[in-house]
Amino acid sequence: MADWAKRDDALIERVAGLLSVAPVRSKNMFGTTAWFLESNDVMFVGAWGEAIMVRVGAERTVSLIESGEAEPFNPMGGNKAMKEYVLLNGERIAEDDTLITWLDEASEFAGTLPPKQKKTRKKKKI
Repeated sequence: MADWAKRDDALIERVAGLLSVAPVRSKNMFGTTAWFLESNDVMFVGAWGEAIMVRVGAERTVSLIESGEAEPFNPMGGNKAMKEYVLLNGERIAEDDTLITWLDEASEFAGTLPPKQKKTRKKKKI
């Protein structure tokens, strides 16, 4: 298992500020913070150390990684990167305008996804 990225509170506050008027909610995940659309309860962005992970879809993920614009998001290590997410390091998100563009793209993609289904708990048979 990979080591979790160290939480970057300044980045989390920055993203939270940029999303403060958006219809989203934040939740602690992966030892840091992720944001979900209120419309369908789908995660679209999260802080990961000094970088962010953005959900842009499998096809866009491949093109961004192949072009060198982003890295695979692989929180567990090994060969199992999350196929709809890419990781953008601090250099790629240094300017608010650029970060907002990524947040917009991720929220637009996530907004096309069906609502997250609530998991039902299975009752134990005695």
